[in-house]
Amino acid sequence: MRTMAAVLGFSVLAGCSGQVEQQRVATPPEKPAPSAEPAAAGSAQDERLLGVVLGNEKVEIISPFEGQLARLDVQPGDRIQAGTLMGNMALEQLRSAERMAQAQLDQAEADRKRIEAEAHTATERLQRYLKPPAGVLSADEISSAQNARKTALSLLDAARALIRERQASLAQIRQRIDEAVFRAPFDCVVAIRYLDPGTRVQAGAPILRLLQAGGFRVRFAIPEQHSARATVGLPVRIFLPALGKEFPGKLESISPEVDTSSRMIFALAILHSSDEAVRAGMVARVSLAAGLSPPAPPSDGGQPGKNSGE
Repeated sequence: MRTMAAVLGFSVLAGCSGQVEQQRVATPPEKPAPSAEPAAAGSAQDERLLGVVLGNEKVEIISPFEGQLARLDVQPGDRIQAGTLMGNMALEQLRSAERMAQAQLDQAEADRKRIEAEAHTATERLQRYLKPPAGVLSADEISSAQNARKTALSLLDAARALIRERQASLAQIRQRIDEAVFRAPFDCVVAIRYLDPGTRVQAGAPILRLLQAGGFRVRFAIPEQHSARATVGLPVRIFLPALGKEFPGKLESISPEVDTSSRMIFALAILHSSDEAVRAGMVARVSLAAGLSPPAPPSDGGQPGKNSGE
């Protein structure tokens, strides 16, 4: 019995040993883990960096003086070309002041012409008095002619100064008229209309807010470890989740410093788009992969190229 038990025990041990050997043979050797650097590089190519769309330029149209808003022909969302008339303040009083200033200037110019003629006559008289033969006219007559000419020239200087004053007054009134007429300073979109026609407004009160049409930019942050790949002029891809669209762009500027708290570098990219749905303030995702060098083209049957040196 002891002999049979020993034989069975040896058989069980042998069977287990065989199974272990079979498992060792069946299990393939483990492959070494790939390096983390290529994976990081690949993910960097596809990474979309968070940003926000900025309007290229905005301006507020304000009331140049206290008065009544007579006309305003635009609404929020309207797209306007540069130079388009948008509205104006009440101009009746300014137009009346312009006509009066123009009449005063016309009168001053007429007076100048009259005084110029008198000065010319006084000058000619004095020149005749001073011609030989000497002694024909008395010293008092010559002195009187000299004083008349001097007086005429003084009056002429005063008339010319008055004309400059009247011209300045008229130019100031016309400038106020120009300021009271609101024209689009560039191709733009009306963002806000603060007032309605007929409203009495104070000087400096906002009337409209305008955003430049197109010309959007995107401000975004680049991780410090990817900063070496970002250079001014680099083509980028800009995805706007709100529209579900991707647009081309170009890296315009890069901050020279790293933000110490986030370890990010802030950059600005130009957004190339004529899509009217693009709005300032939209969330953007910027990919730098568009600026990476394209992969080398496949070779034809392993033949060397013309410039291979072979």
